[in-house]
Amino acid sequence: MYKNLVVISFLLFFISCKEVSTNLINVANIQELNTAIKDAKPGDEIVLANGIWKDVEIEFIGEGTKDQPIILRAETAGEVFIEGVSNLKFGGKFLVVSGLYFRNGYTPSKNVIAFRIDENQVANNCRVTNCVIEDFNQLQRDKDDLWVQFYGRYNQLDHCYLAGKTNRGPTVRVDLKGNESIKNYHKIINNHFGPRPRKGGASGETIQLGSSFTSMSPSNTTIANNLFEACNGEVEIISSKTNFNEIK
Repeated sequence: MYKNLVVISFLLFFISCKEVSTNLINVANIQELNTAIKDAKPGDEIVLANGIWKDVEIEFIGEGTKDQPIILRAETAGEVFIEGVSNLKFGGKFLVVSGLYFRNGYTPSKNVIAFRIDENQVANNCRVTNCVIEDFNQLQRDKDDLWVQFYGRYNQLDHCYLAGKTNRGPTVRVDLKGNESIKNYHKIINNHFGPRPRKGGASGETIQLGSSFTSMSPSNTTIANNLFEACNGEVEIISSKTNFNEIK
């Protein structure tokens, strides 16, 4: 009996030694955020202070790991408001963004959230979760943008609320340009796509997979367990222009 207790105690000690402590980094402005991102290491958790973050262009670049992602999150989910001329770009791998609320503004680029920094730096194994994009529209209705654009591989959008897009362009698009985005295995799961008013004509989809130029390409994207509420941008709610996708 005593021997068994010794073995159990050793195993518990061994397990506890393998636990990874999270390094919390609190930031209150864009300068502190940029510094935290630049210095971030696997396992770090960057915490944005509650309140309004206005006119911020966030480039979240880092190299996390599967067991130790780098996390960028709101101090309180839904109480970090990204406003004004703002956007978010990913570059690297195993990065997670959680709890941000985009409102009262528009993106200065083609995307509110992009899973790449530029053509040479894409995101892989990255995730956006528990976030909101609401009425974050360009000032001109015919100026097109996308709220979330996927590049790279194995990226995920989940448990988010996106509603009120009025200008031209799909709400979410999976892009297959470049070999680094073919057979991507992205996941768009457990989201609530709220009302999107009628746009008139094309380019008002809620989700678009690829384009006519990639209609014969394999995407392997999963779209599952999403709620589409009054998504009336155009006749196509989901436009699948790629192959080997799973929609359920």
